[in-house]
This record gives sequence, structure tokens and C-alpha cells, in this order.
Amino acid sequence: MKSLRSLILMVAMTFSCAPFANTLLSDMSDLWWIPTESGWGVTVTHQGDIAFLTFFIYGQDGKAAWYTGQAAYTGKNSGGAYIFTGPVYQVAGPWFGTSTFNPNLVTVRQAGTVTFTAFLNAATLAYAIDGVSVTKNVVRQTFRNNDMTGDYMGAMKSTQSGCRSLFDNGDFNDSVEYSVTSSATNFSMRVTQLDRSTCTYTGNYVQSGRFGSSEGTYTCTRGATGTYQVVELEAGISGFTGRYAASDNFCTAITGRFAAMRK
Repeated sequence: MKSLRSLILMVAMTFSCAPFANTLLSDMSDLWWIPTESGWGVTVTHQGDIAFLTFFIYGQDGKAAWYTGQAAYTGKNSGGAYIFTGPVYQVAGPWFGTSTFNPNLVTVRQAGTVTFTAFLNAATLAYAIDGVSVTKNVVRQTFRNNDMTGDYMGAMKSTQSGCRSLFDNGDFNDSVEYSVTSSATNFSMRVTQLDRSTCTYTGNYVQSGRFGSSEGTYTCTRGATGTYQVVELEAGISGFTGRYAASDNFCTAITGRFAAMRK
């Protein structure tokens, strides 16, 4: 049902294939930590099939230690988590207050290995440095909620199956308008299609690092009612993107992705 497709804004499970910065996988770029162990963490910069990890940890003397990891994507585990693995390096260089940087003073040595096994918002960080092995369960660190309130115009791609009408099964592309209201805990969105039919989505809102997610229910003026799950909602000065999954009284499974530009 076309009105269902207006579910546009609802993103599902892993921003993985949506039109975001990383074109191969869900984007793992973020600051990762353990909330009960404030003071250390790892910053992940994800480009293509490489996750570059910057560790801010401490040595036995309690002083800050500088390590980096260059982990390549090797596939998924049985649970669907992405696996990145590679070497860990210890680096040293000129004092930051030196007026002239001397690259000859930079030294690099491989100190160990790292494996970063990540779902969208949670990961296992397993690394070994100079014979000491550590395994930590980390999550994305959230500093601020991303307020997406505003009006947008954009498009959505959806795939529908298990529909009561055979004509509603398949892949669809739609141009739509969005009106979004969000807060630290709540999310609502009205999606308007070219024929002026609308669907209204109402649910919770959860911020996990750079990404937001929402689960709730929706109703459409053309009769569709159902539930949705949106993940990898990411908004900026220009607009937002995401992926969604849904089910309603017309189709048993709807998945897709969307992109919208701020009006």
C-alpha cells in the first residue's frame, strides 16, 4: 500500500545500506566507551572497509598511553555483527609545544593486535598490547540528543512483501515531504506523499552516539495501521537519513531507507 510506503522516515536495523558516509557497511565512526568506566575509551573512524581506532588508555604507571589500531573488515559473525581486525601500533613523536615539527622524531612499532566486533550500537573490543590481553564490551558515547524537529522534502526506497494485494509487493520509490518533532525521549513524524495522503508515526526516541532510533506505531489516511522500527537516524544542517522496518494490516514486511533535505 502506497501510503504505507510513506513510512519513509522509519529506518530499520542498521543504517548499513542507507546513503550515509560509509558506502559498504553501517558506519561505526564514533566515540566508544563503558559508562561505568569513565576516563578511557576508543575513537573509531570508519572509512570503507577500514576502522581506524585511537585508544586513550593508561600504562601501569597511570600515565596516558598512545596507541592506534588499523582494523580491516573481515566479515560477519553468526550473530550478524561486523568484524574488524588488525595490528595495534604504539607511536611517539616531538613534544606538542615544539615550534618546528621534526618528522624524524616520530617512531612507530607494532605493539599487538585488535579485533572490533560491532553491532550498530554495541561492540566487543578485544586487544592485546605487549602480551597483555583485554576484552571490553563498549557502546557509543552520547553527549547530546540530536533534535530533528523541522520540515523536510526528500525520497524513500521501500521493499514490501506479504501484502494483501499483489500489486503492493515489490520495490517502490517515492517523493515525499516530512514534518518531524523530536525530543530527548519522543519522536513523531508526518509523511505526506504526492497525492497528499499522509502517514503519522509516533514513538520513543533513543540517542546512541551519532545515531538515533525510534520504535512505535503509525496510522495512514488511506487505512494502513502498524508498527515501525527506525535506526541510524542521523541529522545535520542539510537534512537527515536513515533506514526502517515496519509491518501493518496491508503488508507483513516493509523495509527501506530514506533521505530528506531541510526546507
